[in-house]
Amino acid sequence: MKNIDELRKEIDKIDDELSALYVKRMGICKQIGLQKASSGSAVNVRGREKEIVNRITADKPDELKRYLKLLYDTVFFQSKNYQGKFVQTRSETVDQINEILAIERKEFPVSATVACQGVSGAYSAVAADKIFDISNVTFFKTFEGVFTAVDKGLCEYGVLPIENSNAGSVSQVYDLMKKHNFYIVKSVRVQISHALCAKKGVKLSEIKTVYSHSQALMQCAEHLKNLGVTAVEVENTAVAAKMVAESEDRTIAAICSDDCAEIYNLCALERAMQDNGNNFTRFICISKNLKVFKGADKISVMTSLANKPGSLNRMLSRFSSIGLNLTKLESRPIANTQFEFMFYFDFDGDIESPDVLNLLGEMENSSDKFVFLGSYKEII
Repeated sequence: MKNIDELRKEIDKIDDELSALYVKRMGICKQIGLQKASSGSAVNVRGREKEIVNRITADKPDELKRYLKLLYDTVFFQSKNYQGKFVQTRSETVDQINEILAIERKEFPVSATVACQGVSGAYSAVAADKIFDISNVTFFKTFEGVFTAVDKGLCEYGVLPIENSNAGSVSQVYDLMKKHNFYIVKSVRVQISHALCAKKGVKLSEIKTVYSHSQALMQCAEHLKNLGVTAVEVENTAVAAKMVAESEDRTIAAICSDDCAEIYNLCALERAMQDNGNNFTRFICISKNLKVFKGADKISVMTSLANKPGSLNRMLSRFSSIGLNLTKLESRPIANTQFEFMFYFDFDGDIESPDVLNLLGEMENSSDKFVFLGSYKEII
């Protein structure tokens, strides 16, 4: 019986043969890809892969058939990726992007009319001031109101929170992006430092109820629990501050920013009360129309994936195969479906790259639910 070193030498020899055959196979794939590119044919040929798997597994041991199929699933995936480098994948979104790219990219605007949710002092307004050198902000009561204002042309852009480093994504904003078919044109990260604020002269021991936005309450949940107070959700941190300022009740306080407390003449009873000191909220700037400004290097999309084993893994491998850095992946159930999910992808990428455009085209063509959210620059 051969020892393990001898067996490994045999495997090394087989691996050398396999790698040489793999290179030869991919060379033929390239030739096919070039022919498909010249004829305008699609990379994926329905039924072709199944025929190959049936043929190569027909006379193989049953205990190895499944492994062989998995191996060839990977080979097929890599072959299609390689062919895709030579074939331009067309889709509705890719055509729309190419129309935009045909026009010279502009610098991001210095000033604009901006819709934000809440009232004066809201973190969204802070984000708007970081995104635009000069921002003429109009406040609306709800996130839906911000989208409606941009949709009707009352404001050119809207600024909304999309995720927090501790509390996670703001799902409602993602849902509204999909509903209105709007686009992200820029994003910014704002460090959040929450203060517990009350009317001047009020002591911490008097506080029984604390008002704020749901995200702020989640970010301070442990601290509020230790204080033994009741947390009440309102539309916005600035709305909470305004409520406290206009009330005669000495037992209420608001979680808001120091700047917001100053606007409403409140006193900070405690500062930096968030449970995690590393607390950032990411805000997006939205537009009704697709715009790609100079410096855009981040892309966001939403898509559904086939509800079968390996579908997510194959998608992640597609990102890896063209060297894209995936910065966010999140899933949410699709309403009124049985265990179907929508996946949110953020990744670093140049929208003018043929590989990126092919990826977007493939994602759209292979999904019945695909939303391109935008190509933009993020301020950190």
